[in-house]
Amino acid sequence: MALGNKRTTLLVAMAALILQPSAASRVGGGLARAIADPGNGDGDGGIPQLPPQPRECRPWLARMMPCAGFLTNNSTVYAPDATCCDGFGSMFTLDTVTCLCHVVDGDIGKLLPAPMSRMRMVELFSVCGHAGRVDLLAAACSLMDGVPPIDLPSPSPLMPSPSARRLGD
Repeated sequence: MALGNKRTTLLVAMAALILQPSAASRVGGGLARAIADPGNGDGDGGIPQLPPQPRECRPWLARMMPCAGFLTNNSTVYAPDATCCDGFGSMFTLDTVTCLCHVVDGDIGKLLPAPMSRMRMVELFSVCGHAGRVDLLAAACSLMDGVPPIDLPSPSPLMPSPSARRLGD
């Protein structure tokens, strides 16, 4: 299987793990039909095409910042509020599914004001109404090639050309 097909298959599997049942059946059913009938004419061996994934995840992860008190075991926050669950729910789309890897592997902790509680992160899935298995999602993330970074790398500063340095001497 080509690398692009492997990545797409993992994305579809991740989507089936985390999307609501009705959406998951559409994605999973489409995958099953494509594999059963690989002659679908798209030239990639039967794997359905998913939307392009984001180049960086910070804009999507920022939507989860209302969850910071809950995720960091803040002693005054016993349950996530509606804005937290709304932000968390926005991560469950086909075009941002890979950014959830930063949630399950704990990288989102880099954006939080205190260390993230793994137990609270696992609770967040069920409390906010997402029945996906976190362990299966984490396993799929560990197999992924090319999970978008939280932030794009900073561009390196431009070095002056050798001729420009001679002019300033």
